[in-house]
Amino acid sequence: MRAIIPIAREYIAFWREYPDMFVDWLLEQGNPQDFHFFFYQRVFLRIAMRYQYVYAVFPRAYSKSFLSMMVLMIRCILYPKCKLFVTSGGKEQAAGIMKEKVQEICTLIPAFNNEIDWSRGVTLEGKDYCKYVFKSGSYFDNIAARETSRGKRRHAGVIEECAGVDGTILSEVIIPTMNVSRLCMDGSTHPEEQLNKSQLYITTAGWKNTFPYDKLIQLLVWQIVKPEKSFVMGGTYRIPVLMKLLDKNFVRDLKMDGTFNEASFDREYESKWSGTVEDAFFNEEIFTRNRILKQPEYEASGRASKSSFYILSMDVGRKGCDSVVNVFKVTPQPQGVSTKQLVNIYTISDEHFED
Repeated sequence: MRAIIPIAREYIAFWREYPDMFVDWLLEQGNPQDFHFFFYQRVFLRIAMRYQYVYAVFPRAYSKSFLSMMVLMIRCILYPKCKLFVTSGGKEQAAGIMKEKVQEICTLIPAFNNEIDWSRGVTLEGKDYCKYVFKSGSYFDNIAARETSRGKRRHAGVIEECAGVDGTILSEVIIPTMNVSRLCMDGSTHPEEQLNKSQLYITTAGWKNTFPYDKLIQLLVWQIVKPEKSFVMGGTYRIPVLMKLLDKNFVRDLKMDGTFNEASFDREYESKWSGTVEDAFFNEEIFTRNRILKQPEYEASGRASKSSFYILSMDVGRKGCDSVVNVFKVTPQPQGVSTKQLVNIYTISDEHFED
C-alpha cells in the first residue's frame, strides 16, 4: 500500500479535476451498466469540481439535480473526512431530492453504492432528513434553511432550487456554516483547497430583484474579477431535447396550450428571469407596490384638522384617451408650507373632451 501511494496521489489529483473520467473508471472496474455521459454533463461535472462558486440556471429535465448529487458523492470519496450539505426551500424537499438521486446513481454505478456505509444507524434515509456516510469518513446531509441550522459546521454544499430559498437565512445561517476548512487525514488543513467553502447554486430561473438573482449577478461579476474561483452557466430546453431527455412534443404541446403563459415558459424552459425590465430607471415591482392606496378617501373624511381642504387635479384625455382625476388633501400647518397627500384617483374612460 505504501509503495503505490505516490501513484494513487496522482490518480486522485487527476480525478478531482476530471470527475467524469473517475466515473468512467468506476464503470470499467465493475460490470458496465447502460450508462454514459453526454458531453454537456461532463462539462457540468468538471466546472462544479474545479470552481469554488458555481451558479447553474437550467430548465427541467436537464439532470442538474442528478449531477449535483453526483458531485457531492465524488467529493466524499476523493476528499476524506469532508462534511457536505444540501439545502433548499423546504427540508423535506431537499431530503426527497437526495434520496431519489442517490438511489438512482447507486443503481446505475454500483461502485458508488459500495463506498457508502449502509450499516444500521449510520446512513439515514428519512422523510425529512437524509444522511449518507462514506467509508472515507465523509458524509453529506440536508440542512433546513431555517434559524435552527445555526451553529452547524460544513465544508461545502449544494443550494437546490435556490430561487425559493430565503436570502436572509442563506446569508446569515447557511453560508456561515462553511467557516471551517476540511481536516485532512494527516491532521493538517489547507484553506486554499477548492472544496473549502464551495457553493453550488442550482435552480431554474425565477424573478429579478430577488436575492437569488442578485447572487447570480454577484457571481457573474466574480467570474470576471476572480476567474479562478467563480463560474456561471446556464442552458435552455433545447439541449435536453437534443439528448432525448425531454420530449419535444411535450414542449410543443405546452406552447399550444390555451393556458400558455409566455413568462412562465421563459422561466421554466428558457432560463430567462422575469421581472423588471433590464436597465430600467425604476424597479417596476417596488414602484407598483407603493402606488397602491391602502385607505383611499371617497368623501371628506374629517380625519385631519378642520382647516383641511381638497384639490382636484385633472388630466383631460382627448380622442378616446382616459381622463384622470387626482384628489389631493391639503392640511395647513402652523408654520411652514401645508402638507399634501394623494388620497384618491379616478379614471374616466371614453368621454368626450367637452364633457
